Amino acid sequence: MPVLMLILLSVSLSLDAFAVGAAHGLRATKIPILSKLIICLISILYFGLAIWLGDKISAFLSPAAAKVIGIILMSGICLWMLLQILPDKKPDEISGGSSGSIGSVEALFLGTALSVDSISAGVGYSLLGYVSIFAPLMVGLFQFAFLSAGYFIGSLAHSIRFLKTDRLQIVSVAVMFVLVIVRIFC
Repeated sequence: MPVLMLILLSVSLSLDAFAVGAAHGLRATKIPILSKLIICLISILYFGLAIWLGDKISAFLSPAAAKVIGIILMSGICLWMLLQILPDKKPDEISGGSSGSIGSVEALFLGTALSVDSISAGVGYSLLGYVSIFAPLMVGLFQFAFLSAGYFIGSLAHSIRFLKTDRLQIVSVAVMFVLVIVRIFC
């Protein structure tokens, strides 16, 4: 079960990266491999620090209290992700305007923006009793893969404009919601 939860969590946290990649592909803004690696490393760093923090906090809490706090944090991030779907927010706004290519400095900011969800999700995941060195690596790899896949699909759809990246946020919230429900009953 922990592996399945980690995969679902990684997918949920990476769907925004897919949307951002697709948006840049649709605008024909290049995302060099170095920039993708920086975004991936930022994701690993934030999620790793969040798991570490959650593990330290759990030392002071009973397992039941840690589980409740973890569920509350995961529910909070689910709610926050749901509020981002409101009509006045678009995935394109997250990535900001770019001059044709995402540089290293822009990648740092983009990686941070894409990793905000992972902070409370990582603490919550850790408080639920899941601590693994592979978790941050998996989240980072999924960020890299989803960013690359989104960019590829966005580039293909550049002239057609059929991709609706805002719908991916709904899927992301649904996956996070399933994680919360599973944890409540397991």
